[in-house]
Amino acid sequence: MTQRPDDPQLTVGTTGFVVLEADEGALVPTELVYRPDDCLAARLVLLGPEGLEVGWTFAWELLARGLVSPAGDGDIAVRPAPGPVDGVEVSLGARSTARVWLPGDGVAEFVRKVRGRVGLDARRIAPALDRELATITNGT
Repeated sequence: MTQRPDDPQLTVGTTGFVVLEADEGALVPTELVYRPDDCLAARLVLLGPEGLEVGWTFAWELLARGLVSPAGDGDIAVRPAPGPVDGVEVSLGARSTARVWLPGDGVAEFVRKVRGRVGLDARRIAPALDRELATITNGT
């Protein structure tokens, strides 16, 4: 589905703290991205030098639930960040020890904005989704 100019993607920029093994880490420019044509998902993008981007796509509801309690299992899990900083910790990959700590206010802003749009976007893509599901279930 093509993106209409009147329905741009929603992007909230922030700074994440990427934690690797042995609790070593670095501050990294980070974006949370919502696209109207994929209204159930959010994308967490780490922005590196020279235009390098690394991203993960998962249900945006994990971010909403992860603000208050642990959410998700498998490849992506979100929980309130441990320690004195108000935020969330996103664990990336079941076999990885990489985690990204994000400020709670940035995540909460993103969730508020997505909640304000998701119903409209879901209704708009529903016919196309119904057609795709019918194709899958009918095997045609």
